[in-house]
Amino acid sequence: MVDLYLSLGVMLTLCGLAAFAGATLQKRAGRATVVGAEVLVCLATVAYLHFLWDRPSLSRLLPFSSTIVLGNWLPIVGSFFLGVCLKTERITLLRRITLATVMVAISGYSLAKPMLGKPPVCVPTMYERTLDFQTTDQTCSAACAASLLRLHGVSANEKELARLCLTRRGTHWLGVYRGLKLKTEGTSWDVVAEEVSAQDLFSGKLGPGILALSFHAPESGRPCDPEWGFESDVGHSVLIMKAHYPAALEVFDPAPDYGFETWNEDVLSSVRNGILLRLVPRDGTQAVVQFDLNALKQDSSAYPPVVKR
Repeated sequence: MVDLYLSLGVMLTLCGLAAFAGATLQKRAGRATVVGAEVLVCLATVAYLHFLWDRPSLSRLLPFSSTIVLGNWLPIVGSFFLGVCLKTERITLLRRITLATVMVAISGYSLAKPMLGKPPVCVPTMYERTLDFQTTDQTCSAACAASLLRLHGVSANEKELARLCLTRRGTHWLGVYRGLKLKTEGTSWDVVAEEVSAQDLFSGKLGPGILALSFHAPESGRPCDPEWGFESDVGHSVLIMKAHYPAALEVFDPAPDYGFETWNEDVLSSVRNGILLRLVPRDGTQAVVQFDLNALKQDSSAYPPVVKR
């Protein structure tokens, strides 16, 4: 968590500087200059929300384990406008103090939220397979991350990744990115996150990776798809293993009731958006980890025995 605490300190410092800049601008500049600066900040915020917010491009701009904190720039924007407001004499002092208190609380919570709470309690397994199932309802991403790491020769387990990926009631893809970045430190692998389409997945050029998904509501209007079990507006993660021409995808779903499946275009049509997280060689080569898919299927053909508490 040291990386997150340091990043939190950096972001709070930037928020303070933004508030100081806004206050100084309001106090010393003319009205036209202040309005112009506010418009520019608003336009920059729109660009940030469109091109960077919750998008893989953010991880390319900030390729750190703490991107989940460093990539949240909205508190900085809010701090700038707070600084302007604090020096606006048309607003009473009491209202300015109240606004400042609320803004500081919201910004602090927004930045610290990934660190709040505790990861779910994972059930220990008697032994680990390369591809293992999740042992709680919340740890599909952590289970996928552990499996992907083991597939690349990096020792990992669900409990460890649930902690590193900041899993709470679920796991944000930036949390998965963090867990993978921390676990691949000092190895020959690095982490890449990218938005993918069905065509990208079916091309077979990407190799194995974690596909973080969110789903459209079923046409029936029911909260759960009757055939595949996908819940609308709820994220899920699976491990992409291999593509077969022209439009078939071998996936490993860590949910105990599913496991290995073959997805086609009909399945992916229910996906609203997908982000793929892969491990790539640090030396820039295009090498892809080799594995025996049939052996993995046999190894993961049943739910693993667990230690009863």
